[in-house]
Amino acid sequence: MGEQPVQVDCDAISGRPGGGQTFYEDNPTYIDEREPPGWNVSTPGEVGIDGDALEVGAAELAGSPALLSLLVVRGDALVFERYYHGSDASQSNNIHSASKSILSTLLGIAVADGAIASIDTSLADYLPEYVAAGSDKAAITLRHVVTMSSGLEWTEDDTETSVIESTDDWVRAILEQPLTGTPGVDFNYSSGMSHVLSAVLTRATGENTCAYAHEKLLAPLGIAAEHWGRDPSGVFSGGYNLYMTPRELARFGLLFLHGGEWEGVQLVPRSWVQEAIQPQLPAEDGYDYGYFWWLLPGSPEDVAIAWGFGGQFVYLVPALDLMVVMTADTASDHPELDGETFLYDHLLPAVQ
Repeated sequence: MGEQPVQVDCDAISGRPGGGQTFYEDNPTYIDEREPPGWNVSTPGEVGIDGDALEVGAAELAGSPALLSLLVVRGDALVFERYYHGSDASQSNNIHSASKSILSTLLGIAVADGAIASIDTSLADYLPEYVAAGSDKAAITLRHVVTMSSGLEWTEDDTETSVIESTDDWVRAILEQPLTGTPGVDFNYSSGMSHVLSAVLTRATGENTCAYAHEKLLAPLGIAAEHWGRDPSGVFSGGYNLYMTPRELARFGLLFLHGGEWEGVQLVPRSWVQEAIQPQLPAEDGYDYGYFWWLLPGSPEDVAIAWGFGGQFVYLVPALDLMVVMTADTASDHPELDGETFLYDHLLPAVQ
């Protein structure tokens, strides 16, 4: 899978295309000028997938005007790759909260590097100006952050705009939210906490999150983000406002199917990969939650999902050595893709 070396200027790619100080930026499409990352290519039939059934499912999914791409990978081979509604392999779009799964992977790398002692370390150890040692909030650990169980008050898609973006210090504003629950007990989805993790990574590693991510994870995978937002204080967006192409997103997923190994190098500890996609807490609507991964255990196979707004999906089915990547248009007002119907009604029955 050799290709052009990855070089990224994080300052250059961090402009705010939507203007202003909004938590969630506009969602333009960027063009990746590099050659698309290479893949081993095969056909569905050669890897034990009924190609006709796959075509039927893809045609049904393509009825959504939001669909931009659909990729299926099995056994290290890209066996299905289609682009829709004017998209192509060069287009880089906002992967939204699918980037949270990338962020939690960086946490695992930072622990392995020794930059972070443990995920059971208190936020007060890394952000003492925001969380005082000995305070009630000092009970919040990085484990609570990465499992969305901090106990801090947060209403997704409201707190960001009604509270956070009206301030100049977003990390402070997030951590000033009231502690309404016991850390580690209840799941409460919060993009605020993933942004706090970006601030922790920056403090612990001595590098901004964009630079650390490319050095330790993305560049070794052949990935170069086209845009990565940051807040008014310069903290790179944690779990949103990150842009990459579908093939690049698929490479990240394949890393997890490889147990964290890429071309003979263990980029992420295998133990972290295993923990990240194991249930840590019950979430909502029948899902469990790992380390910034959504999980559907035993249905019939365990499925781990990197899930972003609008239909940015990486579905991992480790028992079948299978992955699906979907990306969707969020610059327009479309309903979210129904990826699970494609997965459960079409793809999994097609695997022989």
